[in-house]
Amino acid sequence: MNEIQKNQVHTIDVGKLQTYLNAMGMANNLTSGEFQQFVEIAQGFGLNPFKREIYANKYGDKFSVIVGFETYIKRAERAGLLAGWSVVTTGGVNYEKPKQSTLMATITIHRKDFQFPFVHEVYFSEYFGSRRDGTMTDFWKNKPVTLIKKVDMAQGYRLCFSDELGWMPYT
Repeated sequence: MNEIQKNQVHTIDVGKLQTYLNAMGMANNLTSGEFQQFVEIAQGFGLNPFKREIYANKYGDKFSVIVGFETYIKRAERAGLLAGWSVVTTGGVNYEKPKQSTLMATITIHRKDFQFPFVHEVYFSEYFGSRRDGTMTDFWKNKPVTLIKKVDMAQGYRLCFSDELGWMPYT
């Protein structure tokens, strides 16, 4: 397989993106500008919502495009330089005062062309989702370890594989 075929990313057409948004019950919730943003990011980066590579998320009046963390792993594997990785967490969550939480995630990525492993850490206190009143969202309250690992994985892969992933939108 030549290099172009190995790293090829397929684009998805607008009709399929509309079908996806309809199936997810999102089509009527998005403005035309938000739909266009979702389409352009999906097509521009070859992200397929049916493979859970990209999501449209609307919470109240806030819209975001989310890239699935698995996408970063898949793209790093396609580069042919990934030699292994792990992510661990330490510390805990202070549910009363989340900004004082000690939970952190550390990813270690081994690249075939690096002499030493790449290590990156993120802190729950900097990334947890909160409401306007500052309280933690239920999603972050119920799955803090999983979510902080996802943040660390996305950032770690973006930094370690910057040529392949540095341009991709955040999760």
